[in-house]
Amino acid sequence: MDDEIIIRKQAIELHLKGYSSVDIAQKLGKSRQWVHKWIKRYQSIGGDDWYKSLSRSPRQTKGRTPKSIEDLVVNIRKSFEGRIYSQTGALSIMYEFERLGLKPPSIPTINRILKRNNLIKMSREKQIKKKNIPTVLHSFNKWIWLGPNTLLEDFVFTF
Repeated sequence: MDDEIIIRKQAIELHLKGYSSVDIAQKLGKSRQWVHKWIKRYQSIGGDDWYKSLSRSPRQTKGRTPKSIEDLVVNIRKSFEGRIYSQTGALSIMYEFERLGLKPPSIPTINRILKRNNLIKMSREKQIKKKNIPTVLHSFNKWIWLGPNTLLEDFVFTF
């Protein structure tokens, strides 16, 4: 069992025996406010779970897109992937919302939803930059081979 949980239970046992919160705090090496917090938690929750720490995360996230809208964006995006020459970006999804007669979320919101669901594909230029793939450049009727972070001037081919 965790040491902190044992101390919390000892604090309540001492409180039930009639010790003051100041005495309990001195015996356990905690602050008076800490003792009051756990006495209050014990009195309000009671039962078996009073000594457990509660989550500090917000119970509700304000401004978060509703799950139904997020699912609809994902489904529309996936339906676009099966079509040939289909645009799959946020603007196309927004137009599809309007075609369905629904109020669309903003373009940045659609992009955040797509990113959260791993539905954004990286452009060829970003893939090259990220993976450091060698590329070939055309310059003044000469092809220049670029290796990873190097320009190999010895290997210049003319066509």
